[in-house]
Amino acid sequence: MKAIVTQGPYSSFFEEVALNNLVEGIRLNTIMPIKDGALEERLATLAQLTHGKPLWVDLKARQLRVKEFANTPYTAVTVSHRIRVDLPTTVCFDNGNLSATLVEVDGYRLILEDYAGRLIGPGESVNILDESLEYLDPDLLTSRDQEYVTACLNLGISDYMLSFVEHADDVRVLRKLHPGCRVVAKIESQKGLQNLAEIGAEADCLMAARGDLYTEVPYPHDIVPALRRIEAEGHGNSVVASRLLLSLLRHPVPSSADIMDLAFLLHMGFRRFMIGDDICFNRDLLMRALRVLRALGQAQQGG
Repeated sequence: MKAIVTQGPYSSFFEEVALNNLVEGIRLNTIMPIKDGALEERLATLAQLTHGKPLWVDLKARQLRVKEFANTPYTAVTVSHRIRVDLPTTVCFDNGNLSATLVEVDGYRLILEDYAGRLIGPGESVNILDESLEYLDPDLLTSRDQEYVTACLNLGISDYMLSFVEHADDVRVLRKLHPGCRVVAKIESQKGLQNLAEIGAEADCLMAARGDLYTEVPYPHDIVPALRRIEAEGHGNSVVASRLLLSLLRHPVPSSADIMDLAFLLHMGFRRFMIGDDICFNRDLLMRALRVLRALGQAQQGG
């Protein structure tokens, strides 16, 4: 068993995490801010701190995200991409825990009929499950994604995660910009599942990114066959990510449900796990999660 761990660009325990023998690489969430003009310098520092392990630069591509704080319905939700969708429709926030009715799209602004349930903040994912959803921006990669690719090319960093991959061409777009790069294709939508074989043939690795994928599947129980397909298509190399050990955010001991979740994923065949943002930004929680993963891996080997 191996773990990929998210770290912030200014994490005070970045190097400690990278040196942990369970950790195979570090994921950099590119949503997090870096001082203006210092992107390349910061990436160079982080690459040194990984001590030869991969620094996975997570590009957001078509992932729909909130750009500014919004108090719905009094303010619109400004998002990262211009879209078109049949209206009215449902829009989801907070990994599907919150939803509201989308009644109008005005450029990058989503106008909601009702209250989403709380203040919506920058960086949050937005999920619109309607099949009519279209992205109107011509480029797959955002301008910020392209800045990261340029910096990575200059520094010799060649490991990427690509969010919301839905076609093999998405991977080819990135490889055209950065020839020879390694790409983990994050499967987070129905379209990604529909084109899983062609994506798996093009990418270096598949990721079952359960944060958005669980929200995007038609019914909650559909996540099980989706995970089985991603694991099988990856031939033992797929990564499973997100919604792992979240009970540690509330209690020092993981819940029975979280332990059984990990045991089930191991039973499915997953051996590579990526721990999500919530736990990774707290050192003590992260170290606790890594100890739990290690213990379960050892129990699996013993069984």
